[in-house]
Amino acid sequence: MLKIVIEDSNKLYRNGFELFLENLFYHVENSSIEVESLTKQNVLQADIIVKEFNAGAQFICHPALKFRRRPGLIIGVYDDKKNPHHNGLPLCIKDTIFISRSESLHSVSEKISIAWKDVKANPVISTGSKCLQCKYRTLTPQQILIAKSLLRGNDIFSISKQLSINIKTASSHKRLMMNKFGLKNDCELLMFLKSFKKSNHPIYLFDN
Repeated sequence: MLKIVIEDSNKLYRNGFELFLENLFYHVENSSIEVESLTKQNVLQADIIVKEFNAGAQFICHPALKFRRRPGLIIGVYDDKKNPHHNGLPLCIKDTIFISRSESLHSVSEKISIAWKDVKANPVISTGSKCLQCKYRTLTPQQILIAKSLLRGNDIFSISKQLSINIKTASSHKRLMMNKFGLKNDCELLMFLKSFKKSNHPIYLFDN
């Protein structure tokens, strides 16, 4: 039995994807599957990890994926038209296969089948010991302060007053954050910051 863990806020897509994987691996592997929501505990022993990738997530560290104890497949699900794969992916997700929610079932089936065969032929575990060599992107101390305030619902004018900085400086930091993580608008920025707060180290920087 294959262990599959999933993290996806789109419940309708997730339910359909579970059924799709059950059917796929019955034919490809002649195996049944066991599906759970992704946690820091069960991700360690998962054969397949399905993870939602909001805009910007392809540039940051994903602590839950660092210390996997067995070779496996990571499937990244994204909404945007542009595939999030790039040459500088963080080490913990460098072998991820990305699929779009709008992609055809035939295309998704082919991608997963090929990737699964590769995993079985070349069982490599990505370990956290290599993290010092990783070039994932993060926020500067000033950007963290601005991010905290944005997450509280404050606008740039309020943030500039709170931090006693020029409004142009606050706007510049916000723009730099968006450029750094390939974000196109305020909605993507807020979604990214929520994801960053939830999953990226050091989490304590976002406390309070």
